[in-house]
Formats: sequence, structure tokens, C-alpha cells
Amino acid sequence: MQMPRPAACFGWLRRCCGALACLLIAGIAVPAAAQELTAIVESVDPPRADVGALDLLAEGTVIELKAGEKLVLGYLISCAHEEITGGKVTIGAAASTVEGGGVARGQVACDGTIDPASAAGSNEAAAVAIRSVGAPTGAGLRNVPSVQPVFVISDKPLPAESSLVIQRLDREESPIRVSLYDRTMDLRATGMKLTPGGVYSAVCGDLKVAFKIADNAGVKPVVTLERTVRF
Repeated sequence: MQMPRPAACFGWLRRCCGALACLLIAGIAVPAAAQELTAIVESVDPPRADVGALDLLAEGTVIELKAGEKLVLGYLISCAHEEITGGKVTIGAAASTVEGGGVARGQVACDGTIDPASAAGSNEAAAVAIRSVGAPTGAGLRNVPSVQPVFVISDKPLPAESSLVIQRLDREESPIRVSLYDRTMDLRATGMKLTPGGVYSAVCGDLKVAFKIADNAGVKPVVTLERTVRF
């Protein structure tokens, strides 16, 4: 097989780089190579066609905001919560870079955990069920301060079946069946509510997660990032 000449290789590389430069000049965000989905959009005002609430954004994504436009983001790992007004926004691994705009940044409790044994109490069946969905003894169990969680698949392949089953583990209740929209599902959109103090599992294909609804859930408003349960 004839190998390409070095000059041909250089020409191919130059054409690719030129195409990439054209995309950048046109203002189109080039996705990060690893497609690390690091941030969730909580809201955007006024509404836009290219980005909306519950969208997951990859590191390296660029969003151009006009003066007065407001974008609210939550970072899934760092728990950073940002309210950005205007400017050029570049999504990072733990926070955004904002050029020509304003940003109010804070931290929220998006990773609050409790001891699985405490969550199960004396209910041995619940303890077994918690372990079966990936929370062995000693591992933290997500403590959600809302009766309407947001479920997110951020760093795993999407199951072929989008059906999500929510099952209470600490007492007998009928399961709740809903469907993911791409990689997210907000229980608030369905109008359904879970029970404060209840221990639950969520299963989507081969993905499983156990969590507890906080005893005081619903007492005060929480932002989307605080309601998020990640698989």
C-alpha cells in the first residue's frame, strides 16, 4: 500500500485546521474532545434556541450572551452555582470563564450525603436494597433537599431504553415510571412528588442510584443543582 507523502499529510492537516478556524470565527462552539459534561443549565433569560433549562454543557463550550441576557449554571462536580449576565461564557471543568460580562458565583450543597445504614434504619430489606443499587456499607447516600429531584446521566453512555423507574426502598409503594429527555429528567415537570424522609432507588437500563429525600425537603426553595441526582 502506498503511504501518503509528507507534503500531502501537511496539506490535509492545514485544511483541517483551516476548517476549525472557520468554525471558531463563525461563533460556533467546538465540543471538547472528551465531551466532559460538567455543567447543567438552570435557566436562561430570555429563552434561546441554542441552549435551554436542563441542558448539559461540555467543558470547552462557548456561549455568547448579549447585553442583559442572563444564564444560570450549576457545576455537577464542584457544586459551583453561577448567575452570568452578558459576555462570552466558556464552560470549564469546575467554573466558567466570563469575558465582557458579569458573574455572581457561589457554592451550594449538591453532594450532601448520609450514612446508608442510618437511612435504612432497622429496615433490613431497605439496607439490602440500598446495597443492590450501588451504595454498599460505608458509602455515602445522596441526601436530596427536594421532593422533586432532577435525574442526570452526565458521564455514562445513555441506555437504549429511556424509561426511568423510581422505587421506594424503605416501605411498599407503587413504582413511578417516567422517561428521560436526552440525559435529564425533572420530576417537577411531571407534577409528582416524593416523600420527605423516604429512601428511593432510580433505575434506568443498567444504571442505578440510591438516594434519600431529606426529612425537611420542601421547607425552603432550592436551586436545580441542589435537586440533582447523578447516576
